[in-house]
Amino acid sequence: MPFTTTSHCVRRCAAVALLAALAGAFWLSAQAPASPPDLPAAVLRITTRLVLVDVVVTDKKGQPVTDLRKEDFTLLDNDQARPIAFFSLEQPAVRMAQRPAPPPLPEHVYTNRPEYRMPPGPLTVLLLDALNTPQQDQAYARDQMLRYLHTQLRPQDRMAILALTSQLFVLQDFTSDPALLQAALEKFNPERSVHLTRDEPLVNPEALAKIADLDTNIAAGIQRFEEEQAAVATDARVDLTLAALEAIGRATAGYPGRKNLIWVSGSFPFNLYPENAENFADFRSYSEDVRRIGSLLSDAQVAVYPVDARGLVGYSMASASEGFRTNEGRALRGPTFHEELGRRDSRLIATHHTMRQVAEDTGGRAFINRNDIDAAVGLSIADGSTYYTLGFYPEQKEWDGRFHRLQVKLARKGLAVRHRRGYYALDPARTIQPDADERERELLAQAKERELNEILFNPLPATLVTFRAFVPPPVGQRVTVEFSVDAHTLRFLEVDGRHECDVDFLVAAVAPEGRVVNTLNQTVGARLRPETYAEVRRDGLPYRLVFDLLPGRYQLRLVVRDNRSGLAGSATVPVVVE
Repeated sequence: MPFTTTSHCVRRCAAVALLAALAGAFWLSAQAPASPPDLPAAVLRITTRLVLVDVVVTDKKGQPVTDLRKEDFTLLDNDQARPIAFFSLEQPAVRMAQRPAPPPLPEHVYTNRPEYRMPPGPLTVLLLDALNTPQQDQAYARDQMLRYLHTQLRPQDRMAILALTSQLFVLQDFTSDPALLQAALEKFNPERSVHLTRDEPLVNPEALAKIADLDTNIAAGIQRFEEEQAAVATDARVDLTLAALEAIGRATAGYPGRKNLIWVSGSFPFNLYPENAENFADFRSYSEDVRRIGSLLSDAQVAVYPVDARGLVGYSMASASEGFRTNEGRALRGPTFHEELGRRDSRLIATHHTMRQVAEDTGGRAFINRNDIDAAVGLSIADGSTYYTLGFYPEQKEWDGRFHRLQVKLARKGLAVRHRRGYYALDPARTIQPDADERERELLAQAKERELNEILFNPLPATLVTFRAFVPPPVGQRVTVEFSVDAHTLRFLEVDGRHECDVDFLVAAVAPEGRVVNTLNQTVGARLRPETYAEVRRDGLPYRLVFDLLPGRYQLRLVVRDNRSGLAGSATVPVVVE
């Protein structure tokens, strides 16, 4: 059941309540002090944001170039050169091998901090998209991935495998164990996508032509109905696909560096960035969602590698006298045959264009019209092994909400460069203004509730706000959750010498069958004195939630959301109430 603020406990807590909890909650930081994380995807400095650009540089043989210096790069933002404030050569396998393992967590302590799940080597997420892929192509893609595991997987390669149907599933968390990855792929059973088949006409063109001969008005009505049905099915596919991308972005954004998303799909129902990036009117009702997800993936340093699950395909060259059968077994000949070929060719052209566009926009590569899907995956993973990261601070006046085009130029000639196309200049310091009208506040509240719901039921833990949670064994039916939130992942607003925060804490108890049996959401607003703020920065922001549960086994879904930045973190904790 969805979370709603009207049916569960929600309250605004004053600074006094928060500060009273400080002494009792610092137990956690005393045992495992929170250290500042590696450079995050969106570095917030009250009113500024460091924009990061990952750059893959290769020579004429396609080999990575590793001897470039900061002075060799020129970074342009909307054709304006920007001072490079951050520069590094990134080789994740080397970096992780040199990094010490995090200290073990104390008993009954859980966390969403990336270093506890961070595998050595480049991060690669494989998304098997059954939602947007015909069933026969799903089977082919799975076989190709099994071939990759048997022939190309290297010990340093770490991969997570996800599947998208009517929801997102985690088949395997990050691992390099071929046996685990193979078992995960074997869990993926190709199935017919209901949403994709709804794009097909309910009444075949030959029957529709016969109806038109009898009554053109009825035929026109049927055609309008089918067009609307197809539009509704496309809307559903877009919503589900964007929700999956958002979950992946939130889950990987807390991990430092570039992430590769290998997206094996048969069709893309949208462009992440429209050709005219300032005009979203043509993107139906999901234009703002497309914009938001594109910004999230860019900030999370996710490079998308679309792989056409159909392998080698071509445009239609058959004779109309030969005809063919559709996936539903319908035989097409003559004019109907030509109409169907034209429709399918148009879709294929649009799909390939979108795949190339998504890859270009995010700094990845598109793999189209090739039967070696396994080789495409290997090339994608290689891109994440060596790259450069550049960062710059846009001026405050430039947070105009529009798409900014990025360019990277090299002083050395003869090298190939790939990087994301741009970013959305969304104001990182934007907050609810005191003079905001009731409608604006209502829309923001609805957006926050929707986001909390999405995070709550996503199978991937969000990592943009990191925390530890102490969940001791329940006393009777009383369950206690004590949070300690890494203050470096929160945004504080300085007012009159004090630092203000605005944070949501949410706990939901989920029964084994997936039913939500209890939720508790509390919004904490506090103004911290300088000495208290220093303690919170060092030890974490503490908060305690207490609630009752009937005897049984549950999964506690924990969510912390920073309402000033809109960033969030989540974790899942098992609990047994005797």
